[in-house]
Amino acid sequence: LRYSAAVTSPALDQPAPPHHGRGMKKILLPIVLVLFASQVFGEAKETANIRKAAEAGDAAAQSCLGWAYANGKGVPQDDKEAVRWYRKAADQGYVRAQDSLGLMYANGTGVLKDDKEAAKWYRKAADQGYADAQFLLGNMYHNGEGVPQDHKEAVKWYRKAAEQRHKWAQFSLALDYTTGNGVLKDNKEAAKWYRKAADQGDA
Repeated sequence: LRYSAAVTSPALDQPAPPHHGRGMKKILLPIVLVLFASQVFGEAKETANIRKAAEAGDAAAQSCLGWAYANGKGVPQDDKEAVRWYRKAADQGYVRAQDSLGLMYANGTGVLKDDKEAAKWYRKAADQGYADAQFLLGNMYHNGEGVPQDHKEAVKWYRKAAEQRHKWAQFSLALDYTTGNGVLKDNKEAAKWYRKAADQGDA
């Protein structure tokens, strides 16, 4: 959220060794095609099993099917279908689906953007102790999106997520202690949370 990092593979940056000639390519191409086909058909078969469970009302399967549509894994990518299946699972109280449905509303993906609806679903997941939703609800309060701006409430939710080792919540809580936003300014407390985030690889 606060930075981006490019990941490169050294192997992809290296030229092919001289002995990788046409003969090797002829051998590798059929293998690659077989592996690709097996992956595609494997995904399709797995998705079919998930769909069967989802249609039978299994909330975890419904959430998985929503993810499959959102990412185009084993099914054509379809954000509206993703929302439909996330909602079925979210209505059953499945926490991951509630968080995902909140994201769809926050981003306007597969549904009209609606910050109030996003905050509603984040809260449902956050109340069940889901750290990612607690962090995102904290952001909503911090920015006044879908809820009245309230920095103390933002700190409350950041802290809940931070105590579950959510690194972005730890970083956000550290920032609030640095600036005195929603909490008394405390550089020692800020350093503590910056360190916790840094220990998880947050640059």
